[in-house]
Amino acid sequence: MASSKVDGNIAFFYGTLMATSVLYRVIYGTLTPEYWQNGSLRIRPALLPSYCRYHVRNVDYPGIVPEAGKSVRGTCVEGLTRMDIGRLDTFEGMEYTRKMVKVKILDKNGKETGEEKEAATYEWTAGRGNLQDQEWDFQHFVKEKLSTWAGGRGQFKETDMLGGDAFQDDGARSNGAAASTDAA
Repeated sequence: MASSKVDGNIAFFYGTLMATSVLYRVIYGTLTPEYWQNGSLRIRPALLPSYCRYHVRNVDYPGIVPEAGKSVRGTCVEGLTRMDIGRLDTFEGMEYTRKMVKVKILDKNGKETGEEKEAATYEWTAGRGNLQDQEWDFQHFVKEKLSTWAGGRGQFKETDMLGGDAFQDDGARSNGAAASTDAA
């Protein structure tokens, strides 16, 4: 079943989904989508004011919570379809709530462009007690954990099945948990 592009389907990602390989795996079921699949996506650096990104206890991913005076760097992804959003909702699971926020678009040097977008993001709602006091580090994730997330299939079981993919769970979940909730 084909899904059509939905105007205004913009999302802000601040965690594992900042890695395009993880994003593509969740929404397309593959690390290397066809051009027609991701050709309509526009991915740019962005900043979410008044939030902070914390490491979720005992897992590889973060959660964001509102916090005055803080901001979170991430990516703004435009051109998502309803089907993409459905897969993202499944991937995020019950620990997060999709919420509309305003993000500031950044240039390639990390400076604000003056452009703002309204975007959906996944706010942590599973309790602050489940968050560590340290901020989550994307560069550390890329260096130490991304290869497991990009190559492993366990954490994508539900979204793979949504896409009709015949992947089997190879047990490669990096945190050893059985749940499939990973992070924005």
